[in-house]
Amino acid sequence: MTYLRNVRLGRVHAELLTGATGVTEVAGRWGFTHLSRFSAAYRRRFGAAPSETLARSGGRDGGERR
Repeated sequence: MTYLRNVRLGRVHAELLTGATGVTEVAGRWGFTHLSRFSAAYRRRFGAAPSETLARSGGRDGGERR
């Protein structure tokens, strides 16, 4: 399960770097349904919140949900 979670986190990270969409949409697309757990795992893996990654990439809403 750790391997699969890391693969999914990596895919979310890659999508957020493109700035194409919001954090909630990307996380849901990759099967993360509990957003606070997702965010904590993402921060542990990449050292930043998903919204920070999206904001740095110039993404929509700086990662905020509408």
